[in-house]
Amino acid sequence: MRRLTGEDIQALIRLMGDADVRTAAFARERLLQADVGDVLPYLAEAVSDPDPLIRGRARIFLEELRLLDLARQWELLARQPDDQVDLEAGAFLIARYRYPEEDFEPYRRWLDETAAAAAADLAPDMGAYRAIGVLNMHLFELAGLRGDDVRYYDPDNSCINRVIDRKRGNPITLSVVYLLVGRRMGLPLHGVGLPGHFIVKYEDDEAETWIDPFHQGRLLSRDDCIRHVRGMGYPFRAHFLKPISTRAILMRMLGNLHRIYSETDQPLQAEHIRKFQEILTQKG
Repeated sequence: MRRLTGEDIQALIRLMGDADVRTAAFARERLLQADVGDVLPYLAEAVSDPDPLIRGRARIFLEELRLLDLARQWELLARQPDDQVDLEAGAFLIARYRYPEEDFEPYRRWLDETAAAAAADLAPDMGAYRAIGVLNMHLFELAGLRGDDVRYYDPDNSCINRVIDRKRGNPITLSVVYLLVGRRMGLPLHGVGLPGHFIVKYEDDEAETWIDPFHQGRLLSRDDCIRHVRGMGYPFRAHFLKPISTRAILMRMLGNLHRIYSETDQPLQAEHIRKFQEILTQKG
């Protein structure tokens, strides 16, 4: 089947607004067979069409195709081996659910530029704790990132673009920003999923320490982490302090968003996130 031209897509969108339901259904099915990336720009234009029937059906179909495209991107990510799952790509996929028209390139550049500025302040013989201090200075003092205590359960706190814009976020998304910037600098950082909290671990031959990005990069000892776990009402287990996989980090981010939507009576959004979780658990 030949690839649809822009003129073909525009014609099918107009037919999708036909009063005859069979004609509209045919146009819709034909558009579903096309490349999603080809169709989306024309649908985005059609939501402003003067014809209310075209406008309404285009709006519904646009959301359907965006969700379908997002699910396909999650499928591609999920097929990767655990050690090759891309944390940055996954974080932006989560943000794309709430911001489907957002251009994320400026946020990738922000990560690049922040890391480059911090790396310029590193010296070759700089120790682990001083390197962490440099990263903390650039993220928390200069960039102004903070934990969002006021709107902790705001779904925007799960979206990396909004965290960068608002300078506020939840523990896991701030930790993801910390990881993405720190890894660009070559720092040995890993995500650690404590019960009820998310932190970052720095580990090399010189040092082993834990970092709390939600509290401006506060350093935590092993005993600090144990006290936190017990304070949350859990018996301590050694594996709580070990790095978790990228897949597990993304699952936890999605889990946070699912819980927010569920607890704020947004069942449709919660169901969408649940489907992304299901996709991410399917390997290979």
